[in-house]
Amino acid sequence: MNPKVKQLCSYIFPAVGSLFVTYLYNVMDGIFVGQGVGSAALGAVNIGVPFITFAVAIVAMFPMGGATIIAIRMGRDDKDGANNAFMTALTLTVLTAVILTVAGTVFSQQIVDLSGARKLGEEMRRMSADYLFYYSAFSLPMLMSNCLSVFVRNDGSPTLSFVGMCAGAVSNIFLDWLFIFPLQMGVIGAAVASGLGQIVSLLVLLSHFIRKHGNLRIRRFTIQPVLIRKICKRGAPEAVTQLTTPVTALCYNLVLAGLVGDIGVSTYSVLSFIYSLANAVLSGVAQGLQPLWGNSYGKQDTKEINDYFRFGMAINLVLSVLVSAGLILFDEPAIRIFSQDMDLINAASKALPVFSLSFIPMALNLVYTSLLYSTKRTKQADIIAVCRGIVIKAIAIFCIPIIFGSNTIWAAPLVAEMITFAIAVILTTTSEKYSLTS
Repeated sequence: MNPKVKQLCSYIFPAVGSLFVTYLYNVMDGIFVGQGVGSAALGAVNIGVPFITFAVAIVAMFPMGGATIIAIRMGRDDKDGANNAFMTALTLTVLTAVILTVAGTVFSQQIVDLSGARKLGEEMRRMSADYLFYYSAFSLPMLMSNCLSVFVRNDGSPTLSFVGMCAGAVSNIFLDWLFIFPLQMGVIGAAVASGLGQIVSLLVLLSHFIRKHGNLRIRRFTIQPVLIRKICKRGAPEAVTQLTTPVTALCYNLVLAGLVGDIGVSTYSVLSFIYSLANAVLSGVAQGLQPLWGNSYGKQDTKEINDYFRFGMAINLVLSVLVSAGLILFDEPAIRIFSQDMDLINAASKALPVFSLSFIPMALNLVYTSLLYSTKRTKQADIIAVCRGIVIKAIAIFCIPIIFGSNTIWAAPLVAEMITFAIAVILTTTSEKYSLTS
């Protein structure tokens, strides 16, 4: 095998696996809750998704920004500078996790009401607050495991990163079954199972640093405001990219709660779980390329950067077409994984084929965004991320059903991703290629 292709695979596969497993926590909660408690509980879990994924998106800024700086500094053989970036990003993650823990537990009812729960039935509203409260209580291990999985992968142990996330996911699946079926704990059991699974994952990932593998170390460091700003700047595109999940969920919850009611929110809950797994696979390819691009940038190797870009676009295009085609052909079996409620199955099976087509332009947008922030074209990456993650997506969800009718609401993500793709191509081709001396 070509050494470059072998190196590409050694980073992409663990990155895809780690991110897939990260999103699998919420998906497994949805499956067990939908099958063991009912469609109302499935909708309740989805109401909590905007805040949970918002927390993950915001904190993603620190490991991805730190990883970009680390890869460039390692390419220049600046190991001390790389470790300072690691410790700064880790500290920022911990501090933010503490704030989110307090916010999610103290204001759980107010948060779910802002997410659309106020317009829903009282049972769904109560369960959504319960789920968010207990899930937020485990914010620190959840966000720490996500953070360390990135650094362990970038520090030469991509397999351990994947194993750590898998260990947590397996624990979560077992505990979901235990708490929801034998112990009848409902949505609270699902939230606690996810939190305990994240603790298992965190312990596995910490072994990389305890055994002193790689170059990064958990040690004392000096706080540098300039470095904090750099990390936030480099990581902002990834944070905004991941904000597409909570923004999409929030907009859909608000629109569907008013247009359709409980069944509409439950329908989107199924689609959002499927979307999150597709997004994990496609984002994982982009994240796996990031350390390779950063290292190539540090070495000033533009040919290698371009080669990885072509590989990434090809891989994501093939994967997105396969995922979309599979969901179009097997829409009903995919939905039945989450619920046996015939009203929900009928509603979701009509929406999924159109909704899943958005995965194709989304896959390409993710690669463009990763390329740009990995090569210090942060402004262009920010524009693409904000367009697809917040502005265009929100406008499409709110406006398309008003203009073309409520049945067209599921085409909104496709329209938003296609517009963003056009913007990404223009920005990438018109921007300065690589400022290698910066």
